Amino acid sequence: MAARGVILAVAAVVFASGAQATDWDASLDMRLVAADAPTSYIDGGLGILRYGDDRDGAQLGRARLAMSQDLGDLLTLKIDASAWGQRDKTPVDVTEAYLQLHPYPFGDWRPRLKLGAFYAPISLENRAEGWESPYTLSSSAMDSWVAQELRTIGAEFKLEWLGTHSGHDFDAGVAVGVYGWNEGAGDSLTDSGFTITDWQGSLFGRVGQPNGVTGANYEYHQFDNRAGTYVGLDVHYLDRITVEGLHYDNHANASVEDEVTGAYAWETRFDTAGVRAENDDGWTAIVQWMAGETYVAPDEFGALEWDFVTRYVLISKRLGEHTLSARYDDFKVSTGEAFAGGDQGGHALTLAYRFEPNSHWRFTLEWVRARDFQTNRAIVADEAPFATESDVQLSIRYAVSNH
Repeated sequence: MAARGVILAVAAVVFASGAQATDWDASLDMRLVAADAPTSYIDGGLGILRYGDDRDGAQLGRARLAMSQDLGDLLTLKIDASAWGQRDKTPVDVTEAYLQLHPYPFGDWRPRLKLGAFYAPISLENRAEGWESPYTLSSSAMDSWVAQELRTIGAEFKLEWLGTHSGHDFDAGVAVGVYGWNEGAGDSLTDSGFTITDWQGSLFGRVGQPNGVTGANYEYHQFDNRAGTYVGLDVHYLDRITVEGLHYDNHANASVEDEVTGAYAWETRFDTAGVRAENDDGWTAIVQWMAGETYVAPDEFGALEWDFVTRYVLISKRLGEHTLSARYDDFKVSTGEAFAGGDQGGHALTLAYRFEPNSHWRFTLEWVRARDFQTNRAIVADEAPFATESDVQLSIRYAVSNH
């Protein structure tokens, strides 16, 4: 069954359910952009920021509509759809759609099951509704890649130990995911390298443009008859410190070609670990790391492999209705094959100020400066491999909900 069929099957459950009230959230995020950067990878270039200087002026940041429907006491359907105004294949598309079974705890244990399409528990930063960051507009390089290429289309079972309910200082949980439709993961990473953006790939869309310098990638297909897996662990100490780690492997057969699109499967695996610490004075600090490899084995070239690593440090201070945040990213993609291309090395600094006077309005001013070396600029675009990019965004967001 195609990924679209899985999502439609999940959504159809709501029509067979009792007519309980549906919770919904809607928001419109408009941007004023001033960029000194080449055309972004999303728009068909090799810039690593969301907006190049061809996008100066007023832009649609995101128009979002999400719904949550209880199907009895223990089952909930969630669907999240957005428009990004970014020359998308489908102007409005789904980023997540899943059923969540949440049985009552038994003793100090609480199980949970997700089924559908959703984000794996990777990010310590993107914890707000719609998989957004409460600190900055743009995500870290790590989470920007996750948003572009990774979605769990399958099932996740999580078992939590609620230690604080029985007098202990911490809770802990383990999550196991099994999924398909992710043979494309890694392709965009070797085209553009890591990016710094808040754009999220959709389930039925594409990454890049068909007429762009590296073409377009269609991420969510299943054609090698293999399931991917991940295993994650998280520990929460007194709601102050969160420690997470996860091992991800899509187990793709890197020599199999999709008969429909002509794309090959990419075998991608990585490990990630991080810590988030918070206190009552409004301070938040996050440190997170990811390292892995991706490879493909087309008949005409043999096996081609890329290693990648990225890490970031984020510091944020909340002062009532105001939040100040700073993040430093470091990232690298490398291959031993001289003709393969796709090598990248770089870093980025992000500074953001956020003002939220009430639950409806949010104003964010963000500045990003990135410097990187990308061999594909010279190989496929006849550009200098080094680039320094910067942009300033003013986001004005209005949100409403029925709850």
